[in-house]
Amino acid sequence: MEDEKIIGLFKSRDETSVTELSRKYGSLFKRVAQNILGDFTEAEECVNDTYMRVWEAIPPAEPKSLCAFSAAITRNLALMRLRMSGAVKRGGGAEKMSFEELDDFVSGNSSVEGEAERRELIGEINAFLYKLPENQRQLFIRRYWGCVSITDLARRFGMTESNVTVTLTRVRKKLKAHLVKRGFEV
Repeated sequence: MEDEKIIGLFKSRDETSVTELSRKYGSLFKRVAQNILGDFTEAEECVNDTYMRVWEAIPPAEPKSLCAFSAAITRNLALMRLRMSGAVKRGGGAEKMSFEELDDFVSGNSSVEGEAERRELIGEINAFLYKLPENQRQLFIRRYWGCVSITDLARRFGMTESNVTVTLTRVRKKLKAHLVKRGFEV
């Protein structure tokens, strides 16, 4: 079923909307949650929470991309669950490690000025990513948004782990240079 029809079901409060969302994107949501949490049961609970959050959000929200909207909810719920449960001891350390690799670019400033700078930073990172070759962009996004392990990336892209690590390091260096050129303190 097309996203617009599923969104329409949510708007009309039809419970089949959840079934259709699960059928179309459920496996993606499970992968996102599993990559972050490292625990199948926790990932399943997170995905179920996603369906509830989407149900509560639509309406009034009218997402342009149901997949991106719902996957972002899944990711945020998984990250919240990881922080609350201390899941690093159960193998959920991929999220922590992937974010540590980006520490140079991430600021903890939560002021209004910090929020404006954060949005500008996001725009610059997106502009940078769109200029990358597809393979590099996919590696970067899967590692730092999807929290996919280096091993899984190597397997998925038919590369060695060393090659994945080197490629990501080079992309991060290019990103740093891009941000410095754009006036960001890195």
